[in-house]
Amino acid sequence: MPAIQTMFKDTFLEGKKIMAVNITKSYPKRHDSEGRGSTYECARKYWKVSKKRAESIQYVVAVSDGVIVAIYKPVKWNESKDMPGRLEFEGEKVREGQLVGMDVTSIFAGHSNPVKYIG
Repeated sequence: MPAIQTMFKDTFLEGKKIMAVNITKSYPKRHDSEGRGSTYECARKYWKVSKKRAESIQYVVAVSDGVIVAIYKPVKWNESKDMPGRLEFEGEKVREGQLVGMDVTSIFAGHSNPVKYIG
């Protein structure tokens, strides 16, 4: 199995449908006057993804600079009112335990797309 598929072995994410989102651009500025205000707001908005595929996702893993900063369980996906053609989710933060701070650089290595599906 590729390393990306075994990355979450022996965690609650093992075998789940995951969407990893790279929030490196918005996360450091989240508390600035023009920032999004929170990690949740950075992670949940403006993804150019298929609604059908997004609705099958069990967890969204927010990654900044190759490190997990938060994990969310999406409850509902909607088209963005601010950016038509893009989706955003409403969800709940999950208790990540040992996963926050985990180096997952390989998820986005060599990819320019800020979204990566796992599982």
